[in-house]
Formats: sequence, structure tokens, C-alpha cells
Amino acid sequence: MIRPSSWRSHCGMEAVLTAICLLATPFALAQQEIPIKSFARLPAIKDVTVSPDGRFIAMIRALDNSSSAFVFDLHTKGSLRAVLGEDKERRFQLSHCNWANNTRLVCSYLAMNREFGMIYPITRLVAVNADGSELRVLLQNSRVGSSQLQDNIIDWTFDAPDTVLIAADEDLNTFPEVYELNVYSGALRLRSRERQPIRSFVSDRAGNVRLGFGMEGVSLSYYARLADDKEWLRLEKFAAFSTGDRLRPISISPERNKVFATGTHQGREALWEMDLTDRQNPTLIFSHPHVDTAGALVAKDGRMLGILYETDRPFAFYTDPLASSVIDAVKPLVPPGSFNKIADYSHDENVFVIHSSSDVDGGTYFVLNRRKGELVTVGNSYPELQDQQAKLARMQSIHYPARDGTEIPGYLTVPVGKRAEKLPLVVLPHGGPAARDSWGFGWLEQFLASRGFAVLQMNFRGSAGFGNEWLMAAHQDWGGLTYDDIVDGTRWAIAQGIADPERVCIVGWSFGGYAALLGATRNGDLFKCAASIAGVSDLIELENDDRLFINGKIAREQIGTDREKLKEDSPRRHADSVRMPVLLIHGDMDYQVRFEHSSSMASALRRAKKPVKLIKIENADHQMSRMSQRVTLLTELERFLKEHLDARR
Repeated sequence: MIRPSSWRSHCGMEAVLTAICLLATPFALAQQEIPIKSFARLPAIKDVTVSPDGRFIAMIRALDNSSSAFVFDLHTKGSLRAVLGEDKERRFQLSHCNWANNTRLVCSYLAMNREFGMIYPITRLVAVNADGSELRVLLQNSRVGSSQLQDNIIDWTFDAPDTVLIAADEDLNTFPEVYELNVYSGALRLRSRERQPIRSFVSDRAGNVRLGFGMEGVSLSYYARLADDKEWLRLEKFAAFSTGDRLRPISISPERNKVFATGTHQGREALWEMDLTDRQNPTLIFSHPHVDTAGALVAKDGRMLGILYETDRPFAFYTDPLASSVIDAVKPLVPPGSFNKIADYSHDENVFVIHSSSDVDGGTYFVLNRRKGELVTVGNSYPELQDQQAKLARMQSIHYPARDGTEIPGYLTVPVGKRAEKLPLVVLPHGGPAARDSWGFGWLEQFLASRGFAVLQMNFRGSAGFGNEWLMAAHQDWGGLTYDDIVDGTRWAIAQGIADPERVCIVGWSFGGYAALLGATRNGDLFKCAASIAGVSDLIELENDDRLFINGKIAREQIGTDREKLKEDSPRRHADSVRMPVLLIHGDMDYQVRFEHSSSMASALRRAKKPVKLIKIENADHQMSRMSQRVTLLTELERFLKEHLDARR
């Protein structure tokens, strides 16, 4: 039983997280306007994990532009110990960490590499003891030391505490193989040779590689091994984006030769259990009548803990009685309406890490000790904002009719203290397009609302999560129905009296940036300005970029092959149609959408004598992963919006 008196505020572990708590100072509270840095900061705490024996927790903490890994001893309750930081050149950024055994922490580092005009990500693995000793960079002097991605751990092999299983290839021209990696010495032992076209693997959590996924051109293949068998069986082969009731295995079930899989049920993605021997028909575990299953929560021993899905809010349906009881115990001790999820737990299932979040809480971590009946707060991801939640805006679920009568789901965020009447509006289409907007904390959305702008987001057709038909609506037609849904949502907000028709701007990131540029070229009557962040400007150029990647043919299949349509739907080729100011913000180390998309768009607009401002952010990737980069982004965006929308009216 959890004692309510043991629940603490975000500064409850005073001796542990003093540095984090000091960030929430009275100075910040005294300001009329929340400072940009409070939104632009990297999460003050993330990726909290507990050691298998429940003694240590590890976390990644950020201060300004850098991140470090820290360890805390739950038994002695001393002070936080910094065990890993960033490299001296700050080229590599700490990405995530996990425990290989009770005392050995393994962390991944990510960097963008530029070579022969190409930009691509590289990852590295570093291991360190809980006390900060025996730090070692793994793989670098091995057979796969030149591998691009070196952090693909597929099994933590807790029964073999000195090793993990890792998939890696020697170079870009080979397929990955599976190795046993010693987390102390870095020694490698080959466990499974390459098997074309498999590029990713799943183990059974007992050190046996059992599932594989591969691609050949636009064909996708799923493979499996029966228990105690080394031969691969191909379960499915089909063309990407083809329809049909197919099952895609995702995890090995504790039952011999059974797997959990995703597949369609009545047009929605559902969760199934399938028999690899075909002796039994697939069994439906969970489906939702309106939305896709978002994923399975699988325990460390392979059993099912629960299912994730999202309607207008995220939900976790826990099928495991213990997991369900843990979440039920936490609910009375966190703010009402929070979304609570098990982030990690010890092997004896006594110590649990819980992550709680909401639309005004960027994430709070708790540690629950079931044996002691104690729940303590580890920290909050946005500590400067936690004591100012009254100044943060709530997300309201909305629906609006598209021009063909289809109801489009979305969200409206209205500035605190404002009525939803005649407000300056930022229309914020999401990236993807095969993604979705969700209820929860968004640092960009909250920043915009804090500056007086209402924010409209929509899960237009082409978004993920609402069934295959909805998802496929954007297939080879990025500038069609998907964009129409964005326009219809904007017109709805104006017709409802929510938005001032003279103060509407479209802003987007990635695919959303592409949609913003479409708005600039097509709807000068509707939008008064447009801002594209790392956005696509030319679909033919995007296809050319994709040729360099392994999944390039699949990406081209998604975008389309009709060159005339691609030209028609490429904003850069219609710069002379723009009738509004345009802001372009882009990082020069973006490999997902190259900086040239924004620089060439800016050049086209200047040739057409249209108002444009291009902001090049040095060394920034697609996500703008440093605080200083996000400060530049928000500063420029705020200046642009206030100039053209004037939120003070």
C-alpha cells in the first residue's frame, strides 16, 4: 500500500536533484512572460531506468546544450553521481541508456556525419559502471568498428550479465549480423550470420534470435525461427503499402513457437497472437473500433503487460494484474487526468519507474517501491514550467467537417485567460504525413499559446492511427486531400468565430513545413503568413534525396512517381504565386530533409520578389536537438508572428 505522505513534490529528493530544483526559481515566476529558454530547454530528466536488482536508477539530465548520464543509489540515498558526459567537441549527443546488469550501464551516443556531401547519422556505444569506473567505448576496434549504427542492442541477456546481443554490419554493402558483445572488454562473438534481406532482428529474451524483418526494393518480408531451429522461415512477403489482412510479428510470446503480432481487424491495426507452426489460427488479443492499436507493452520475460492506443487521448490498457495494480496505486497521487505509464521495473517486480504526463506537464518520473509502500519523485522534465502550470494552456479535443462531410479530429489550444473568440491563430499541421498529433505536452505549442496565439492541430487524412483507409489517403498525393483537410480546418475555426480571419498563419515542421509552403503558394486569401521549419519544398528533389537510403524505393513509392503531379505539388516551383511573408528555418546538418530545400525555396522567392527570411541554424539536425538551436527557432518565430499577426490586439 502506498502511503500518501510519502508522495513528494518535484523537489522532494532534495539531496539528489538540487541542481534541477534550483532551475525553478522565484525569478522565473516573477516574469509576466515565461522565458523562451523554459520551452527551448532539453528535458531536464529523461530515460529513467532501474538496475535489474532495483538498487540503482540511471537517468539522462540536460543543462543548457549538453546532456549527461547520472546514477543514484536507492539503497544509500546519497547524491547523484555523474558517470558519462558528452565528448569534448560536443559532436556526439547522449541519446539513451540502459542497464546491462546490476552495475554496468550502457549508453548510446548520436551524431550527424557529413561525408562527400552526404549527411547521415552515426551512433556509438559506451559502457560504464554505476560508480563511474571502467568507462569503455565499445566496438571501435572490432570487426564492425566502422559500422554506421552501433547501438542496435536486440537482447540485454540478463542471464548472461557480461554480454548483450547486438546487430551490426561491417559496411553499407553488407547485411547485419548478430554478435554477442562483452560490455566490459568489448570482445565480440558471432551468433547469427547475415541472411539477406533481413535488416532487423528480435530475440526471445533468452539470447535466441527468433524474428527478422527485411526489404528488397518495395517488397517487405517477415521471417521467424522455430524454437531450437536455426533455419529461417519466411512468414510473409508483400509490397509496401499494399492492402490485405496480414500479420506482422513484433515479439516472441512466452509460449513456445508463438508470437505477438500486429495486423488489421475491421480496417484497424489490432494486436494478435499467432502460432508459428500454423497448428492454431491467430487469436485476436485487442482491437479498438475507432483507432489503431499503438503498440504492445511487453515484459522483460516476454509476457504481455498491456496495450497502448490513442483516441483523443493516449491510453494504456494493462492486461497484467500486477502492472494494472501499480498504475491504480499511482493514480490518486498524481494530478487528475495524467497519463501514467510504466517506464521500467526491477527483475523481482518490486521497484517500478513510473512516467506521468499531461498537456501541461512535460513528464514527471516517480520510483515506486512496492515492498516499502513508498512513492518518491525523481524529477520533472521541464522544472521551470512545473510551478507555472497555471500559465500553461490546456489542449481541447475538437472535430470539424471537411468539405466532403468527413469529421476530422484535432486539437485546439487557447491561451490562458482568453476566450476562444477572434484570436490570432497558428495552424500547426504535424509532420509525417504518416504520423499523428496527440494530446500531451508540446513545447512548441505551449510556447505559441504563451505568446497569445491559439493553436489548431488536425489529424488530417493521411495521418496514422485511424485505420488503413485514413492512412492511405495521402499515398502518392501529398498535396491533395491531406492539404484540403488542413484548409477546411482553418476555415472552420474562422467560421466558428475562434480565429480572427485577418490574423491566421500556417506553421509546420518537416511535412508540416511542406504544408505551410503549400499554404503560402495556394491560399493567400486564407493565411496571412507562413513559416516552414525543416520543411520540404520540392517533391522531386525529395525523391532524389531518398535514392541514397536503403528504404529509398519505398519512400519514392509513398511520395509518387507522376512527375507532373510532383511538380504541381512542389511549392518551390510556384514561388511566383506567393502572396504573403514567408519564414524558413532549417538546420544545416538535417539529413531527413536537406537544408537545400529551404535555401532553394528562399532563392525562388527572392527571384520572384516575394518577402522571405531564411534562418540557417548551424550544426542543427532535423529535430533541432540543442537548446541554443531551439532558442534561435523560437526567437525568430516569435518575432515573425508578432510582426504579422500582432497577438496583443
